[in-house]
Amino acid sequence: MTSISSTRSLTLDLPPSCIAFCPTQPHLSIVGTYHLHDNRTTTHKPTPSATDADEAADDQDDTAQPAQTRSGSLILYELNGDEILPIATSPTPDFAILDAKWSPHTTTTHSGELLAIATSTGSLAFYDLSTDRSSGAKGLTLRGSKQICEPSVLVLSLAWHPSRADVVGVTLSDGRVCLCCCESGAWAAESTVRVTTVFEHGLEAWTLAFTTGWDDEDDDDDGQMGVLSGGDDLVLQLSNWDGSAGSTPRWQDRKIHQAGVTAILPLGHGLIVTGSYDDRIRLISAPSIGGRRQVLAELDLGGGVWRLVLLGGLPGQDGVSFAHTASSDSTRGLLILASCMHAGTRIVKLSRSEQGEKDWTFEVLARFGEHKSMNYGSDVQPGEGRMKTIVSTSFYDKLLCLWRFDIGGK
Repeated sequence: MTSISSTRSLTLDLPPSCIAFCPTQPHLSIVGTYHLHDNRTTTHKPTPSATDADEAADDQDDTAQPAQTRSGSLILYELNGDEILPIATSPTPDFAILDAKWSPHTTTTHSGELLAIATSTGSLAFYDLSTDRSSGAKGLTLRGSKQICEPSVLVLSLAWHPSRADVVGVTLSDGRVCLCCCESGAWAAESTVRVTTVFEHGLEAWTLAFTTGWDDEDDDDDGQMGVLSGGDDLVLQLSNWDGSAGSTPRWQDRKIHQAGVTAILPLGHGLIVTGSYDDRIRLISAPSIGGRRQVLAELDLGGGVWRLVLLGGLPGQDGVSFAHTASSDSTRGLLILASCMHAGTRIVKLSRSEQGEKDWTFEVLARFGEHKSMNYGSDVQPGEGRMKTIVSTSFYDKLLCLWRFDIGGK
């Protein structure tokens, strides 16, 4: 396992909660921050060396203190060689930011440069990447904000639907998993948004992901969507939603994970990679019809697996063919970037042996260990080539790090 050092590191003013590179302008990225104000007489002093999942949950889901308020900021960074520089900051004094995702869509209403953010006050906010006409400087302009639930409820995560620009899925601190449908598709201030609850977890709903082509024959041409969600109740759930008849559960599992389900990465063809507070990354086979769910591979990463990002296939191997057919070369596979809370960041290889379709393995290829507190957010710069540029963040020490990893020959 390779240990990686940073090329550049910065200390932020506020704790970073999420990061996302812009898909259309990959030299740009955003960081969302989250600051909890303690209005009680005693001062809240979080422990930077905390390793317990409950402490992390307290920080991103502390809804028990009505007197407390949260604020944050949205920071736009430019990557130039080995330098990563803040070029614009949008303070959010009325809410903190828990998640942020760029739209993957190019439509008449936005061109892939629309950013959705999940807030601590039950709303989604939408920002456009803008350019100043006189100076050419890049910035972020608020397009609109939509209240989707009670202001006391935190929006913990969000996901754009992969083929419908008018749909954003969210998970909430009260356990709900909801779909937000914008009637105009523009997500502007005057747009009407319809919110539908798809499922309710017994505790916080930490994450969700959309599924299309689940078992090769499934798609959303008939209006149905598959929604995978994970919660602090140990439940991994797949629900169907067709927009008119409401939602129906397809299957539910509460036996595989030993703690909350915090990350879901669908690979297609009935395969899911999950992360959990139990420190383990898992590959799960979950046929939608018939068959039972099976853990095909798992590995302890040393810390709660908070986020998973697909780096892509290794040279000569794309993700779809990898998931669908056994590779003839057992050294090939998929690379996954894992944010592992107190354990830092890992680059994990998922591969399948030529011996059979159930012979899967995870292997940690590299670790980045300069973070001294919770690594909640990491992302990779879009682009081809062997050398991958990664930015990772950590919460209590307010650290942002730039580093690189060569995937060639791995």
